[in-house]
Amino acid sequence: MTPAVKAFVLVLLGRIEELEGKVQELEAKVEKLTKRDPKLTPDNSSLPPSSQHPHAKSKGPKTKASQKRLGAQPGHPKHNRDLIPADQCDQVIELKPETCRRCGQELSGVDYDPLRHQVWELPEIRASEGVSAASAGMPVLRH
Repeated sequence: MTPAVKAFVLVLLGRIEELEGKVQELEAKVEKLTKRDPKLTPDNSSLPPSSQHPHAKSKGPKTKASQKRLGAQPGHPKHNRDLIPADQCDQVIELKPETCRRCGQELSGVDYDPLRHQVWELPEIRASEGVSAASAGMPVLRH
């Protein structure tokens, strides 16, 4: 064997030893990762939510449920909108029942203080259409 071939073989053997060391290092890393907790979920790892089955059950909320009821709490001040006078309303619809809803007896007489309920309606929002001219002197059409 010539000295040049011998030197080349020695370089290759050194490179082989270096690569075998890296392979052992990577195999140890793979083994370590495969022995980790097999129950990794998006909740306990950096896995994306799309990797979890759509019907998989979650463990539920992590915070303890509050003992308070929903809505206004006892002693909370009432917030309501005062009724405006009937003569300032745009439309007044009078609803007078003919019979009692409990017993079915016919009603007669006049209620001087009827129960009132007001509804505020927002006007319908419509887009306006228009044509604009780019040059000066041309008319602009607006609908």
